[in-house]
Amino acid sequence: MASTNQLILGYWNIRGFAEPSRLLLQYKKVPFTNKLYNFGDAPDFKRDEWLNEKNSLGLDFPNLPYLIDGDLKLSQAKTILTHLGRKFQLMGNNEVETSLIELLIDQSSDLRQELNNVCYRAINFEAVKKKFCDETLPVHLKLFEDFLTKNGKKWIISDTLTAADFQLFEYLDHCWLLSNDNWAEYPKVSAYMKAFRELPELKKYLESEHAKRPINGKMAKFGGLIVQHVEKKKEEPAKVDENQQPPTA
Repeated sequence: MASTNQLILGYWNIRGFAEPSRLLLQYKKVPFTNKLYNFGDAPDFKRDEWLNEKNSLGLDFPNLPYLIDGDLKLSQAKTILTHLGRKFQLMGNNEVETSLIELLIDQSSDLRQELNNVCYRAINFEAVKKKFCDETLPVHLKLFEDFLTKNGKKWIISDTLTAADFQLFEYLDHCWLLSNDNWAEYPKVSAYMKAFRELPELKKYLESEHAKRPINGKMAKFGGLIVQHVEKKKEEPAKVDENQQPPTA
């Protein structure tokens, strides 16, 4: 049984919108109860585990994810992340940094919403996935690449981690798993992702519990099961046989 002063973070048993807050808490080594709710099986994917508790938790706006921090009870993923950011001094050192952190949280949320449209709502999944990877994702990656280049810091906002980094890494990682690309055209983004994965405070968690949890719900067309990054093989140009005679007219 969790102690009365321990944080409770409630969400589906997936990474989804709660994982940035989980990463932050793991990084800060904060004890918390990771309250997980499971979907039922196909075809209904019933949500009874959550619905049976939804209106008994004292939440003003019952929803997942939620955070119970003593008498404070919050829902909405970005609200929870920024609350934890303030609580654990990860919202910047001044007003400018705080505003940029909020900007990056919103910007990465836009990317995750675009991905949600692919994973949950696409009728022709392969066609929609290709369009996302070929057209939508490169626009976002270029913006983050340019921001990292312009800002010139180790992390997205500063040389120390902020709340924005936990969300940006997580949502980029979802896209990286879908794309199976090496993102060679975005060296700053690639280096950023690699550095985050090597954080001593998070490396063990990223390689264990984090890696064993799906990014989406069971009903999703992608990510409802645990997925691994499998880099696409580049198509090699066809070899020309020098001994082959050219065709005659």
